[in-house]
Amino acid sequence: MDLAGTLVVVVFVITYAAITSEKVNRTAMSLTGMAIVAIILRILTGTTFEEITHHIGWYTVLFVTGQMIIVAVSRASGMFQYLALALARPTRGNPRRLFITLIVFVFFISLFFDTTSTMVIIGPLTIEVCKALGMDFKPLLISEAIVANYASIPSVVGDVPNLVIAGVTRINPGFQFVALMPLSFIFLALSLPLMLRYAERSLEGQDFAKAEELFRVNPASLVRSRIEFYMSVVAMIVLILAFTIGVAEGVEASLVSIGIAGVMLLVTRHDVDMVLRQVGWGTVFFIIGLFGIVAALEITGVIADIAAWMSTVVGTDKALATLFMFWIPGLVSSVVDNVPIAALLSPLAVEFAAMGPVIPLALVTGVNIGAFILPVGSPANIIALALSETEGDPIGMVAFAKAATPIAILMMLVGTGWLLMLSFVFG
Repeated sequence: MDLAGTLVVVVFVITYAAITSEKVNRTAMSLTGMAIVAIILRILTGTTFEEITHHIGWYTVLFVTGQMIIVAVSRASGMFQYLALALARPTRGNPRRLFITLIVFVFFISLFFDTTSTMVIIGPLTIEVCKALGMDFKPLLISEAIVANYASIPSVVGDVPNLVIAGVTRINPGFQFVALMPLSFIFLALSLPLMLRYAERSLEGQDFAKAEELFRVNPASLVRSRIEFYMSVVAMIVLILAFTIGVAEGVEASLVSIGIAGVMLLVTRHDVDMVLRQVGWGTVFFIIGLFGIVAALEITGVIADIAAWMSTVVGTDKALATLFMFWIPGLVSSVVDNVPIAALLSPLAVEFAAMGPVIPLALVTGVNIGAFILPVGSPANIIALALSETEGDPIGMVAFAKAATPIAILMMLVGTGWLLMLSFVFG
């Protein structure tokens, strides 16, 4: 590794240490890190900033931006508020039934929305329903963040790391779904009883009088604009069809996402600038900054050096390669955001994919499960923590880890067996 590569690695480590410490704004730090590595490359290698930007995964950035715009327009129409009450009414305020209903809802929408969008959709609704029923919302927010992370595993568009890995390794979306969807169902069956037990005390706080008052409200009264409500419903149907059928046929997910977002902004009766202000631009620029730093690692040959070292360690042992691409990114994703881990290790998954098609799937599974071993591993976790802080009733890092870490470790062990079985079946 030359001087430029060494300095870029130092900046990479410092940037992520600062982000993990939560003492600085993560978006500001990632953009600053990108600027510093760009200056280093300009001085030492003559690489221009334009060349670095060519390596940024704009495909992923546009996908995330489109998803956030779709969510913002749909929320403005009242669709999500309507959906929350419509989901809660059949439970008649029974805490356990409500818990299970919301968890299953998160499980299925996580196949089509990245974890950030999922928590932006479900988090505020969960808080409002729980407050209306006199329940503690914190165990539900933690459980929803956990489910959003692992439920996204079978889908190429289920989370940003999946999209990053798919873009580099060219995973077949149908193969990923068929191979990993059963594993997600196994995770749901394992985690639901554990999460219910964790939330047991908070589920005892039901206020029947408040429940009766809440369920007298007609869900239709929450719709702010019928035209935009139906437009949002149609957009969601088109989005799901495009992601399930179109992506499998070669249609780019980012094209679908940004195209639907553009049409919704054209049709909406709300002020477009107001809607755009609700988009999580901090997350968008955080991803751009991360990709810029990873691009510098690629340009300086650091990633190639890591690939060569890993190839030496793994050799031609398919099982070892599978475990390596599962456990290493899984454990690292517990302390570092899983997006850059996916970007950093995807080229290595390509190197190992010659041994078998399951190895890229091991990387997908690892970064998604590892993301909730600790709270800092995924934006979904951070959003859950932020929402609770906004309500003046913070979850806290320790409380999140106490609930999530045992479930994540159990899933890592189960995932190991599943991936080794797939590796044997698919050669």
